[in-house]
Amino acid sequence: MTEEKKTYILKKRDVADIIHSGDPSALEAFLDEPTPVIAEAITELFSKGPVALVGPGVRIVQGALKGNLFKQFAREVTHFREKGQIDGSFGEKKYGFQSWVELLTIIDEDTPDEDRLEALKAMFFSINRVNATDADQILGYQLFQVAKRLTSNELLVLKGVYELVVGNGFRPGLNSFQEWAAVVSRHLGHSLVSLIAHADKVLVDNLLLTERVWPDRSGIQEGQPGRLTDLGVKFCDNIERYRIEKSS
Repeated sequence: MTEEKKTYILKKRDVADIIHSGDPSALEAFLDEPTPVIAEAITELFSKGPVALVGPGVRIVQGALKGNLFKQFAREVTHFREKGQIDGSFGEKKYGFQSWVELLTIIDEDTPDEDRLEALKAMFFSINRVNATDADQILGYQLFQVAKRLTSNELLVLKGVYELVVGNGFRPGLNSFQEWAAVVSRHLGHSLVSLIAHADKVLVDNLLLTERVWPDRSGIQEGQPGRLTDLGVKFCDNIERYRIEKSS
């Protein structure tokens, strides 16, 4: 069966033929390939012109990506359960079941990018961690809702701020927003202060960063490391813990 699965892709069988053949085993074999292989095959299909872009081909791309995301999530749930890190009966708990349903719905309807999906999964696992109290679950679920509202750029900025705070990357007494944004942008490697400013309002509105100060909003509060709020620290801690446990 494994050799048959490889045949459809490695011999570069026409993807349109697979789609329209109605052969379930051929389609299943195609969707079981790694994402880069699927992407290459679909790109070749689309290169044949406008006709190839109609309907089924586009749905296959979305289906392939969603399928891989679902499988990845399922593997991680199994991994954490086998290690005894999440509650095996999480589906019986209010926020456990609700977060599970919402996360699967997001994967199905939004096909989130890697950064956003990582944040959502980190909050999901924080809700369903073994021995999590009711308060822990409520907090985790609220952070899950926050993660749903953030884009990859906003998550990247928050990640950069967290890394700078942990590494003492902000100079003592820093009170200029422009300087703060410049430090973050350099740390992220793109040096685009405007991109940091673009994410700033949403992060402030979600209480992950402290408000800017002064009438022209060009200042930041001193004494708050990197502007991270207690909620922002908890959000980033959840993601960091998820990464460590996943890699282990």
